[in-house]
Amino acid sequence: MVDFAHRRAEIAVLILIMLGVLFVPFAGSRLAVYSLTITALYAAVVISLNLLLGLAGQASFAQTTFMAIGGYGSALLTTRLGLDPWLALILAAIGAYLAAYLIGRPLLRLRGHYLSMATFALALGTYAFANAATELTNGTIGISGVLPLGIGGFTFDTPLSFYILSWVFCGLVLITGLLLANSHFGRAWRALSTNTDIAAALGIDVPRYRRLVLVISAVIASIAGSLYVEFTSFVGPDLYDINIIITLFLMLFVGGRGSTVGPIVGAGFLVIVPQLISGLERFQNLVFFSALLVLILVRPSGLFGPTHESIPLRALLPRLPSLSGIRSEERRRTRGAGRQ
Repeated sequence: MVDFAHRRAEIAVLILIMLGVLFVPFAGSRLAVYSLTITALYAAVVISLNLLLGLAGQASFAQTTFMAIGGYGSALLTTRLGLDPWLALILAAIGAYLAAYLIGRPLLRLRGHYLSMATFALALGTYAFANAATELTNGTIGISGVLPLGIGGFTFDTPLSFYILSWVFCGLVLITGLLLANSHFGRAWRALSTNTDIAAALGIDVPRYRRLVLVISAVIASIAGSLYVEFTSFVGPDLYDINIIITLFLMLFVGGRGSTVGPIVGAGFLVIVPQLISGLERFQNLVFFSALLVLILVRPSGLFGPTHESIPLRALLPRLPSLSGIRSEERRRTRGAGRQ
């Protein structure tokens, strides 16, 4: 019954998100269109991270590496080689696929925090390379003037057109994630997240399935990275620094690891809420991170994670003695003194 109620809540929230996405363009707010476009692209990356961590149990920090392959790949191929933006996006995704496959062979032999440390080092190395390889990436200056995507005579060069494109992409990624989670691949990945030794005893090819989920998530992250650069027409190292790495994981854990709608909600929370409280100026970060801390304490599994892991707010507050309790304690002390 709890699972059914939880599923209904996710479906209800997903419907509300869809209605909100359809309504925002008519509201006439360019800032809302921009913010939700960024939300959609980050949500797609978080969905790919959810496949890795929430489904297959692999804590990988390498999503920014594959985003960088997509972002820099699209920028370099369009600005320096003059390739069509769609072709550049596809070639960058193929590059991410090959990189994930080659990198995954040695890295996925590691387990637990060793895998986390190795992929975190890879992400930091990607950021350092983007800063240092000035002849290729222009260093901190970055690459600007990235050509926009287009279909026939139509070009996605307006905020509204790219808003639609980004949410269509996010929807396709969400559907892909659902199909994978409910397929035999998803069942195999869940077995891996539970116990790799038991999964191997059941006949699951552990290295193959671990590489497969890494490759799929890498391609999704690469396409999202390409679309982000196409939207902003700029790419630089700051798009892939340690803050982005942490933000992606916060989006996943705030929304709920392993949930369907959690990545979208988490991405929206981290993108939109700081803008809503921007008027607080000096206290903005204090209010935002305090709210984030309370959320993590109350819902350690995220907003749409397993409900059995939630903690009532009253359990976190100090227990103050009630007035009746104080009076009862005084009576006991009085009776004890009288007996003496």
